[in-house]
Amino acid sequence: MMVNESACPRCQVAIERDAPLGLCPRCLIGRVVDRPTPPADSDPPEQPDSPLPSLRLGAYEILDRLGAGGMGVVYRARQVRAGRIVALKMLLGGQFASADAARLFQREIDVVTRLDHPSIVPVYDVGEHEGRAYFTMKFMAGGPLSARLDRYRDPRRAAELVMTIARTVHEGHRRQILHRDLKPANILFDEAEKPYVADFGLAKQLGRESGTLTAGPAGTISYMAPEQASLHPGGGTVAVDVWSLGVMLYELLTGRRPFDGPTPEETLRRAAEEAPTPPRALRRDLPRDLEIVCLTCLRKEPERRYGSAQALADDLKRWLRGEPIEARSPGRIERALRWCGRHPAAAALILAAMLAFAGAVATARAQREARRQEVLEGNVYAARAVAGAVLAQLWHYGVLVSRAAADPRAAALVEQPHLPALEELRKAYVGQYGGPSLVTWFVVDRNGVLLLHWPRASAPRGTYEFRDYFQGARRLAERPDPGVAYVSRAFRSETDHNHKFALAAPIRGASGEFAGALIATIATDSRLGALRLSDGRRFAALAARRDLERGGPAPASDEFTVLVHDGLGYGESASLRSATLSGLLPGAPANGASALDQLRLPPPDLVASVDDFRDPLAERDPAKYGGAFLAGIAPVGHTDLVVIVQSRADEAVALDADPRLRLISWSGVVLALLGLAFAAASAARRRHRRMADER
Repeated sequence: MMVNESACPRCQVAIERDAPLGLCPRCLIGRVVDRPTPPADSDPPEQPDSPLPSLRLGAYEILDRLGAGGMGVVYRARQVRAGRIVALKMLLGGQFASADAARLFQREIDVVTRLDHPSIVPVYDVGEHEGRAYFTMKFMAGGPLSARLDRYRDPRRAAELVMTIARTVHEGHRRQILHRDLKPANILFDEAEKPYVADFGLAKQLGRESGTLTAGPAGTISYMAPEQASLHPGGGTVAVDVWSLGVMLYELLTGRRPFDGPTPEETLRRAAEEAPTPPRALRRDLPRDLEIVCLTCLRKEPERRYGSAQALADDLKRWLRGEPIEARSPGRIERALRWCGRHPAAAALILAAMLAFAGAVATARAQREARRQEVLEGNVYAARAVAGAVLAQLWHYGVLVSRAAADPRAAALVEQPHLPALEELRKAYVGQYGGPSLVTWFVVDRNGVLLLHWPRASAPRGTYEFRDYFQGARRLAERPDPGVAYVSRAFRSETDHNHKFALAAPIRGASGEFAGALIATIATDSRLGALRLSDGRRFAALAARRDLERGGPAPASDEFTVLVHDGLGYGESASLRSATLSGLLPGAPANGASALDQLRLPPPDLVASVDDFRDPLAERDPAKYGGAFLAGIAPVGHTDLVVIVQSRADEAVALDADPRLRLISWSGVVLALLGLAFAAASAARRRHRRMADER
């Protein structure tokens, strides 16, 4: 009689003759689990006589072992019919596993099949083979994050990765699943370098204090939140996953975990009691805001961390976009409050004194400074706006003057000066387009000799070659396309003795040579651009670099003439010396510089602010213009003109009279008195108790 049984060669247990590999189920599983996994960069091991790939589990052929955990082992397998490579996770022990282990493994299967997200490792198949439960997932060819931490040392790459993981974890939270074991080993990458969240073996359902997948603390010690390790009721909230995300971000940025100790107990103690070393103390090139995001995740109190993984992802997105983050680092006040919580008795007196001074002094000072900065920033913004309006007006005038100079009638005026012809030319170009701002017109020849002047026919003759407007017009003539007219520096007219500046354009002869220049001066009053502001608390002024005067010394680069000011009338001016203004303006233009370059917009950050500006009319009218001003300064294109918008510095402290500030101050005094009263009552009670004990 034939017996269809034989003995397992390892344990001698009776088995059927057709058992896989001639082994009993326990030894078969042991052989698979005990098979070592070679390093990723090592040569493939020599194949044994009975190769592992010959092991079959239902429709799958086991290729090699990827890793093992507390309940299951993961293999790389091939789906025989489809030829697809998958990751197969199987319950350790198979049919010999305990009932608890089988239940917990089934719980994990239920969790992963409920989750459907592009960044959660997808499940392909769930089954059982000869009493061994398993499920298959997408095979992650890129390996775990723990093997590629160095690739994410760049702060932006690290932030992008943690942002993606946080969004994925939030999807699990939204489906009431808490991961509880987030760590680099459980972040896997596919062949396209896309990250996935894996291993929900320790997950639990939110809102249930029972029903965890393991007994006792669940998770990996180095990534475990303090409340999770202590089995505190708060360990069942999304805050534990936010903590783990913070530990991973810290490790990516600094190359080490925040609370590692020589033993697991010491690691848990440090996580519960010590503050982490700030990442910037370990790596100085880290951005401050990214450090704040990381440390917010690692706050001891769960309620002080991000309220959700999505909130963490949103703040990382703000940082990546260069926007302000919502998280804030603990300041001195917060640290002081924590000290007060540890030393309540001593803190009562200290806090009482702080409240008194904060209400009476610190609050007022802080609000005055805030108001001062607000006024200063408003003046800078207004200066940029007014400078833009002046620039647009100059562009308009410059186009008119340059067109008039290019008119053949202008060339005829050089050959045959005739005042009515100049008047006719002026009317043709500006008579119908706001011309009153261009108050005088004159023509000079190629040597700067005055030929015509309108409206004064009897203007003093002479050469004006030394003037900046003539030099600018001659430089424009050297260019084939001069653009618009040249904007000159400030000068004092020898005709009417008014201070002004001019627009000059070259006049070309018949063969295109420089024959002379057409100059139009601009009225220095409120008609020049939108210089007068309507709010009554600030006013604008226009200043220009000083031009060379006939027979006088060359002016310094920081010498300016104020042409437009609330305290100046038509043609009047005031002198001003300012290195700040000079630093915003270009130097002497190079030969061949185009006037078109003068009238292009300057960089938006080319502005300045002065919180102790002295008005140039302070000596004339000390009551109105004396004292310090808050000034915003902006250049007019690339000309030698600059706009100054200023307001009195004492406006910044006007909040001293605000009744709300007085209310805050008195509230601080009342709170201080209450604190002193409570401290005195507490001291009296302790004294009475001591006296009673002595009796």
